[in-house]
Amino acid sequence: MTTDDFEREVQAADQLAFIRRVVTLDKADHAVKMRLYIDHECFVQVYTNIGKGLISFTLIMNRIRIYGRDCEGGSWHRHPHHAPKTHDISAEGRQVVSLAQFLVEVQQILQTEGIL
Repeated sequence: MTTDDFEREVQAADQLAFIRRVVTLDKADHAVKMRLYIDHECFVQVYTNIGKGLISFTLIMNRIRIYGRDCEGGSWHRHPHHAPKTHDISAEGRQVVSLAQFLVEVQQILQTEGIL
C-alpha cells in the first residue's frame, strides 16, 4: 500500500453519516496523517508510516484519546475505551483491524456515550 492508497481509503470514509469532513494534515513519501472530523471537539486521527510499518487509529474527544488501535511492525494493540492510556495485548487487542472496522467501533462508542 502506498500513502496515496491510504489517503484514498481514508477519504472514502467521508461517506459515513457521522463523518463531517476529512482533512490531510501532513503527507510525505512514506507517511500520511489525517483527521476525520465528527464535530469540532471530536475526531478520528489516522496515521501511517509505510516505511516503518506503523498504523495508528485514534478517537479523540476534547484533545484526549478515548480509544485507539495501533500497529507497530505488524503487531497490533488496542487502547480500550475504558482505559485509553493502557495497551491491550489480549487476543481482542491484537486483532488486525481496517479503518472501516475501527470506524464501526468508534460509532458504537459514540452511540454508547450519547454523542451520536
